[in-house]
Amino acid sequence: MKKIALLIYVPVLLLSGELKDALLQAKREHKPLMVYVKSDSCAYCDKMKKRTLSDSTVQQNIKSFIFVVADKNSNEAKQYLPATRYTPTTYFISSKFKVVNTVKGYLGKDDFNLWINDSKNKLGLSNLSESEVSHIASSTKSENWFYDIASAEDYATQTGKQVMVYVENKRSKWSKKMRVNTLADEAIKNELTDFVWVKLQKGSAEANAYGLSPRLAPTVYFRRADGTTLATAKGFFDVENFKKWIAYAKSKL
Repeated sequence: MKKIALLIYVPVLLLSGELKDALLQAKREHKPLMVYVKSDSCAYCDKMKKRTLSDSTVQQNIKSFIFVVADKNSNEAKQYLPATRYTPTTYFISSKFKVVNTVKGYLGKDDFNLWINDSKNKLGLSNLSESEVSHIASSTKSENWFYDIASAEDYATQTGKQVMVYVENKRSKWSKKMRVNTLADEAIKNELTDFVWVKLQKGSAEANAYGLSPRLAPTVYFRRADGTTLATAKGFFDVENFKKWIAYAKSKL
């Protein structure tokens, strides 16, 4: 069997040794998978398991999936899953073994439910309205992003990278323009290959916990992996002007 990414459902967490059986079950029963990949050294894996995956709303929402937990370093994970660099990582996969979503890092129940709903919509399992689907798509569109700073800093430390935290206001047209036009530009992506990307909402608990309470949104914080500041770009910037901020942040390294 070629390598694939998966997610396996069951309100009860399965052991990583059952990954192969879960794949066979998914094919046999024509059910999608949700695979939660962890590692023994990952503190946020346990946190997400206890706080997010055990939440009643999440448990209810993943009933359409076969759910399994796989250890990143297990032989089964290496044989049947894509190469996973960071834990936790969650894969949502169709019964034909097509990965529809990949979620990197720790997420709280509300954000994780958005990803579940988006996956269900892509798999044709959703009863959401058109406006609800549109909101979910805009919230989960890019796989470049992390959604909590601690996971991003941990990953940056492991890979020798820095961290870029993008704080937006989802009601702001300038936030959307910055994300859709500037940050999606290939030249900007190339300039930011040495940064782990984090996206937060202005006023969210995660942003407030790290003292990121900008008056303007969007605001971009360039930070070292240890959390110290390199530069802060406040407001909307087009591609050429944002390149100057990236260069400035890199000059502080």
